Amino acid sequence: MEKNTIIKYKVHLLAILLSGFFLFIDQVLKYFARMNTDFVYYIWRPWLGWEYFENNGIAFSIPFSNTLIIILTPIIILALFIILTKQKNPSKYFVLGIILIIAGAISNLVDRILFTTTIDYLRLLTWIINLADILILTGVGLLVFEEFRQKKRKKIL
Repeated sequence: MEKNTIIKYKVHLLAILLSGFFLFIDQVLKYFARMNTDFVYYIWRPWLGWEYFENNGIAFSIPFSNTLIIILTPIIILALFIILTKQKNPSKYFVLGIILIIAGAISNLVDRILFTTTIDYLRLLTWIINLADILILTGVGLLVFEEFRQKKRKKIL
C-alpha cells in the first residue's frame, strides 16, 4: 500500500474517532442537561456558563420546521459523506471539517428525533449552544480555512 494512502486512512480514522468521541460527550452532556433542567452555573455571569435550553429552531434559534430538519439533515449528511469519499487527495483540514460537521449534525439530529427539539446547555455571550453546534461551526471554519489556503496556493503557483 502506498505511503500517502496509509496516511490518508490514518487521518480519516483519527478524524472519525475524534468526532465519535465528541458526539458521545455531547450526548452525555445533553443527558445531564435533560436530567437537571433547573441547574444553572455561571463561570462569568451572564456571559459564560451552563444553562438548559430547548432550541426548537435551527442555528441561533431561527424558527424552522422540525419535520423538515429531520428530512433534510440525513440528506445533507449523505451528501457531505459522498463529497468526502469522492475527493482524490483531501487535506487533513478538509477531512476533519467534513467529519466534524457530520458528527455535530448527527448529534443534533438524535435530539430532534427523540425530543423534537435540540438540547442546548452552554451559555456563550447571548446564545445557548451545545457541543454539536461547536463541532459544526468548527467544521465550517476548517472548510473556509482550507478554501483560503487552496486559493493562496494557486496564486503562488
